[in-house]
Amino acid sequence: MSQTKQQNVKELQEKVVRYFCDRPGNFPTGRPYNCCESTLLTLAEYLGVDSDLIPKIGTAIGAGVSLNGLLCGSISGVAMVIGIKYGRKSPEESPQQVWARMDEYLDAFKKKFRYVNCRQLTGVDVKTPEGWKEYIERVHDYECTERLKFAVEKAVEILSK
Repeated sequence: MSQTKQQNVKELQEKVVRYFCDRPGNFPTGRPYNCCESTLLTLAEYLGVDSDLIPKIGTAIGAGVSLNGLLCGSISGVAMVIGIKYGRKSPEESPQQVWARMDEYLDAFKKKFRYVNCRQLTGVDVKTPEGWKEYIERVHDYECTERLKFAVEKAVEILSK
């Protein structure tokens, strides 16, 4: 990877972490952008996509779909951005190129982090008060930010092909 591209990826990684970690003044009622929203915002900006739908379409998806611990929101965000760039415009078109790119991303994610589900990745149930407390203290600003930085780096690689 060229030095310029590495610098751009580093800036995108810093941006995704800011979206994810910058708590609004009314926290905890207001919350930083979730993992999916943060990934979408960062990568849509990278692609030059400006839409009122971003980050809205990712709001219900954070923390494994509305805090349910299912698929990691950063994975969902990358899937949406791959779809934005390479997705179909009609049912007659083949989805193969999108699937291939997403499979490449998932393979790399699993190789690095083993799991793809939020609850397995974090080890906590954020729908409980105890789980939420542990998540904020131990996971959010640390483990999740590493997954977000990976999401941006790998997605940029895939989106640059």
